Amino acid sequence: MKSKFSWVTFILIVLSVCILGGCASSDASTTSTESVSSITVQTKGVNFNSERGSLTISNDTAEDVVIFVGKVEKGNILGGIYAGKSRSFDLSKISGIPANGSLLIRAATFETYNKKNAIITEDDVIYTGLVVYNLNDSGDRIDLSIYKGVDSSQQECIYVSNESEHFVLELRLENPSQGEIIATLPPLTTNKKIFLASRDDGFAYDFYPTFVYVNPKTGEKTSMNAGKTDRKRALPELVGGEITPMRFEGPSGSNIGYDVAFVSVQNDTKSGIEFRNGETTLKNQKGRRLTASGRTDVYEIPSTNGENGQTYTGLMFEFDDFSKKSIAPFVFMPGYKYELIVTEINGNYEYDIREVGKKSLVEDARIELFME
Repeated sequence: MKSKFSWVTFILIVLSVCILGGCASSDASTTSTESVSSITVQTKGVNFNSERGSLTISNDTAEDVVIFVGKVEKGNILGGIYAGKSRSFDLSKISGIPANGSLLIRAATFETYNKKNAIITEDDVIYTGLVVYNLNDSGDRIDLSIYKGVDSSQQECIYVSNESEHFVLELRLENPSQGEIIATLPPLTTNKKIFLASRDDGFAYDFYPTFVYVNPKTGEKTSMNAGKTDRKRALPELVGGEITPMRFEGPSGSNIGYDVAFVSVQNDTKSGIEFRNGETTLKNQKGRRLTASGRTDVYEIPSTNGENGQTYTGLMFEFDDFSKKSIAPFVFMPGYKYELIVTEINGNYEYDIREVGKKSLVEDARIELFME
């Protein structure tokens, strides 16, 4: 009798715990849990798992984020990224997406997504980035980074207006051509709230506009960067305060033009290539610092000396076997296109560089953004 009573008591205790504590749902499409650093996160149907795809986004903020395609009000979610992590996305899964083109991705914090029951507006967006893609190219790769200085707590901000009718505005920090892109605004966007934490030293930020056009037929990306005289400075202020927006009129309404040369690097070797200027590895238009074997990438080389161009004496390639190939001193003209073909002959790396021609200003063009 004693043994029988003990088993009955045990079963009753287990049933009581299940009833009082509740049972986990097995419906993963509505709510799922994932364990990260021993903390269980309710993902509510947002997929945080990386997948094979051409787009990789690094979340350099301190908050988990949810990534949207196009306007957030349309609710097209790509997935989530944990704080301080990166993951890849398969763009081909997006319903109705063209084979090639351009689109904007937007990020909101996962905390805001939960608090607002997945009803996100543009005011909740902490980052926007431009993606130029080609689904027909299996080797196409795009890298974006959500700037670490974004105020993911959404306490401080600046306001920015892109008054151009034809160009996307990429807002850079500290440097007109190589600075970190902290925000991207589609054409004719006014008083956009950009969440940005104040600097620790109390100084204002230096902001520079880059106006971008993507040819919808060819996928060619054209960037027109500001010069140092186009600098605007601002201090982030508390959200809700009186903040004067920074206004950027576009290339036709300012002195903004080309201050870079467009160098197309064609890698006909069996090795990956790092394109360097001295000790600095350059980043291509896809946001990557490597041109893989068999690929062609476009690099924007600063050329800020006006019509005389800029002479480079420290350009070189580094290959997988750590060997290097220096490029003879070369003058790059702003706004001009160049082809740089790298080959391997009898175990020796060679290159050929030539000027292709000057890009025309595309002031009358209009960028096409999917889902905008």
